[in-house]
Order: sequence, then structure tokens, then C-alpha cells
Amino acid sequence: MIDYKIAIPSYKRPETIKGKTLKLLNEYNIDKNKITIFVADKEEEILYKKSLGDEYKIVVGVHTLNGQRCYITNYYKEGTYLMQFDDDLEEVLVKVNDKKLDKLPDLENDFIIKGFEECKKNNAFLFGYYGAANPYFMQHRIYTKLSYVIGAAFGKIIQHDPFLCTETNHGEDYERSIRQYVKNKNLVRFDYITFKSKYYKEDGGLQEIRTEKYIHDSIKWIQDKFPDYCTMYIRKSTGHAELRLKDKIKNRNQAKLF
Repeated sequence: MIDYKIAIPSYKRPETIKGKTLKLLNEYNIDKNKITIFVADKEEEILYKKSLGDEYKIVVGVHTLNGQRCYITNYYKEGTYLMQFDDDLEEVLVKVNDKKLDKLPDLENDFIIKGFEECKKNNAFLFGYYGAANPYFMQHRIYTKLSYVIGAAFGKIIQHDPFLCTETNHGEDYERSIRQYVKNKNLVRFDYITFKSKYYKEDGGLQEIRTEKYIHDSIKWIQDKFPDYCTMYIRKSTGHAELRLKDKIKNRNQAKLF
């Protein structure tokens, strides 16, 4: 059995984390001793302890999502198998067919443990899931080319390399995906698994600073920083700036599951 830890960065969401992500992990019987919640300051720590009691370990880190992610990486030892979850996750779903998603039976074995096993198999240090809960576009495969590993739930094997520390807040998951690919030449993504969350809608968290201009400027910064690996575009359905990633390694195998 792989020994892993769980880190959950959270900001101004003590009731959200209790009613969503922690509830979800508890439904899957995830060991609470594996979980550490990272908050921004002492004031936040008081609010979270008032809401959660002594059930969970709470660590005071730093402000901003990006800063907190980097703090979390440095908090754990090199080589640690670490899962990071956002604080507002509601469900974990698996593709049944092109029209149906169902509840993932076993979060620990089907996603967490399997994710780290696939990382070791593919010499990767980061894995995640398919970002859109749409069974038509999801596929029964483990994707191992450059891909968008969304920040809401991902696993990584800790490396204390300053290059891997992201600099953006919005879009930091795009940036993390690219940096991991540049350094380690591989990523792992489960294209038949997805998480349900109300992106852009929950109070607290990154919503405290996220504006259209902030989104645009952050995405453009990533494009300018890594022009060989991504191109910015505006998604018509949302009006948000996003990135298309470009894999420079040709003919990479992608493991088909069924």
C-alpha cells in the first residue's frame, strides 16, 4: 500500500470545506489522520478550529493560492506522495458510457493509489483527472501526453525544485502542468474520472481576487512565459481566457483501458 498524505488549502470557507470536501472524503472512508488543512493566517485558523473542532490538523501557511501551494510543497519531505484537494468538491464521477456518469466506487484505490502507481510506471510526478464532467468527451484511457491537470484534485510526488513553484494564482494549474512536463517529460491524467465542483461560483477562495482582467492577465503571463507549450484563447461559452497546450514530444503512447 502506498503511504500518501492529503493537503487541502482553504481560505474563508470553514463551512464549505466541512460540508463538501471533508464530507466527501469521509464518505469514502479516507483516514482523517492523512489530512492537513492549510489556512492563510492565525485569524483563519481560529475560525476553522471553531467550525471543525479537533478532528483535523490545521496548519497556518501563507496568503494567496499560489503562495499556499508552494508553501505546501515545501512543508512535506522530498519524495512524499501528496494529494491536494480543493475545499469545495462535491462528487467523484466515472464514465460509464457516452451518456452516463456514475459515482466512483473507491476514491482511494481507483484514483489516489492508482494515480501514484501510474506516475511510477510512466516516470511522472503529477496526475489528475478530466476537467469537464461530460461523458461524451471523456474517454476510457490514461492520458500521458502534455495535458491540463486541473488544480481541484491532483496528486504529485514532491520535488523541492524551485522551477516547479508556480507564480500565478488564476491559471496556476495550467502553469503547474507545463512546468511538470518541462522538467519530468510526462504527466498522467485519468480521462474517465472527473470531480464535481462549482468553479467560479463559490464564495471565498480565489473568488476574493478573481476578475475578468485578472484571469486574462494571468493566462497571458503563462502564454508569454511558455510560448512553446501553450496558446491563449477566449472560450466563447464563458468569456474566460484559457490555454491550449502543445505537446512537443511526438508519438507518445497513451494507455487504453477498455
